[in-house]
Amino acid sequence: MDKPLIALFDMDGTLADYTKAINEDLEPLKGPGEPDCKDLWNAPEHIKKRMDLIKRKPGWWEALDRIEVGFKVMQIAQNLGFEIRVLTKGPGSKSRAWMEKVEWCKEHLQPNTQITITEDKGSVYGRVLVDDSVEFMTEWKKNRPRGLGLMPLYDYNEDYAQKTKNVTPYTEDNLHEVEKHLKEAKDRKEGESLNVG
Repeated sequence: MDKPLIALFDMDGTLADYTKAINEDLEPLKGPGEPDCKDLWNAPEHIKKRMDLIKRKPGWWEALDRIEVGFKVMQIAQNLGFEIRVLTKGPGSKSRAWMEKVEWCKEHLQPNTQITITEDKGSVYGRVLVDDSVEFMTEWKKNRPRGLGLMPLYDYNEDYAQKTKNVTPYTEDNLHEVEKHLKEAKDRKEGESLNVG
């Protein structure tokens, strides 16, 4: 029996604008003449501590803005018959974030959308993963070499997204390519290889 057609969608950086919110909240905490932190994922320890304080604020995760291009990709996947599931990482030290991520999903997604909060994205089955993180995409691809990865294109993932087999970077400008690759992933027979991008 064929496995269901599941498309997994990351939340932060893919559907919800984590980067915009964290940068806006870091701004008033900067010292005089302190430059912007260009790489939040590899930020110095003092910036990480500031970010940790920001993310502990009640309601912070629930208030994240939508990333509209992520919702367009989701709509394409739904139109092709994929079952949409959210796959997001739960910060280990912030249990409130888990609840607020679920509330965000309830507000912005269809009521029957399944939500998985995990610390190991690589162990979750899906035919497609839509995620901005190089780390999480790499984990997932180890267990799903025939799966399709879709990545919203940012400075921090551009090299990986453009050079990794079966990973398609996307912006507003290439949604036709995303649709084509999703169709190929949908039509791939169980056990067959996928060869896109």
